[in-house]
Amino acid sequence: MKLYYSPGACSLAAHIILNEINVDFDLERVDLKTHKTEKGTDYYEINPKGYVPALEINPGLILTENVAILPFLAQHDPKQDLIPPSGMGRAKVLEWLGYLNSELHDAYAVFFGGKLSDDEKKKAYAEVDRLLSYIDKAIAESDNDYLVDDNFGPADAYLFVLTNWSNHIEHDLSPYKNIIHIRNKVAERQSVQIAMRDEGLIP
Repeated sequence: MKLYYSPGACSLAAHIILNEINVDFDLERVDLKTHKTEKGTDYYEINPKGYVPALEINPGLILTENVAILPFLAQHDPKQDLIPPSGMGRAKVLEWLGYLNSELHDAYAVFFGGKLSDDEKKKAYAEVDRLLSYIDKAIAESDNDYLVDDNFGPADAYLFVLTNWSNHIEHDLSPYKNIIHIRNKVAERQSVQIAMRDEGLIP
């Protein structure tokens, strides 16, 4: 398999799960401004949508969108308990992935789309905080160690990656103690440390 990624982008979640499942895979960096890969390929020829991640499963077979890629990778080895095989547990993983992708991802993405006015920035921060407040409350009301159950899974990886973006938009995560608790556990995982080093995000 090959993951097309951009450092620190949402593709980092797929990179983390790839490390978790211990498969052989290649990485190819994408410049999202020029839409060229590090090998000089026009990225639109690989993924016409133009953004990351894209997972090449076999030559010519490309899967895009985190809500598809993350469950696909997580189910690779059922023994690792990254995602329930069926039933309500699996549905809850997909529910969280859908929410993170359609709501939290989009709320953060506003900050990366161009210069914001002071009023626009204030509204954008308020929206991020509204969504994080919901997530933090949901974690507090749950008896689980992670978002869905007591096992780390793709939704936790995605939450970790998205909330990392707070560092780049001067946003304070400290009010969200339950999110921080999960973030700290995720950050300690070897899969995360390796992925972040490979992408040049940590020394």
